[in-house]
Amino acid sequence: MIDYLRGQVIFKYPDSVSLLCGSIAFRVFVPLSLLTEVGEGDNIELFTKLIFPPEGTPSLYGFRTREERAFFEELLKVPKVGSKVAMSIISHFSYEELKEIVSSMDVKTLSTVPGLGKKVSERVILELKGKLVKEESVPEELFEILGSLGYSKKEVMSAVREVDLKSNSIEEVVKEII
Repeated sequence: MIDYLRGQVIFKYPDSVSLLCGSIAFRVFVPLSLLTEVGEGDNIELFTKLIFPPEGTPSLYGFRTREERAFFEELLKVPKVGSKVAMSIISHFSYEELKEIVSSMDVKTLSTVPGLGKKVSERVILELKGKLVKEESVPEELFEILGSLGYSKKEVMSAVREVDLKSNSIEEVVKEII
């Protein structure tokens, strides 16, 4: 598969760029934030995802970071969310904004994305609720304490999804979990 491209933007379209890599140009759909940053003639690097729809033409999607691409892939796992809707979500909100929307379960804000109704927004939030919590955001001390109580790392990550780590002390988090 095509995992990464580095090249020169030779054309800009409303939703994509034509990226010249050697003597081949790839049309790559990119988030609006990236589209507004680059101009024709700029050299850019993209982490890509090739999508083969059941019907139609394969499409290539490009992202600045591997994390952004991984988030796009997580969105694709949500039922009723296709590549165009996933790209629309990423185009309208930064990763940090999306984490806040999901953690606060803000369906109204997420529903402002074109092509995303209230029911699908609710589904996106429910599906992504636990997937946006990263291990790095969980204090090592919490793993140690809960590990000594017999919790596996996976169980700790699962339990932490239901707890507010920012406004509670480690002791309060442990009490809530056990």
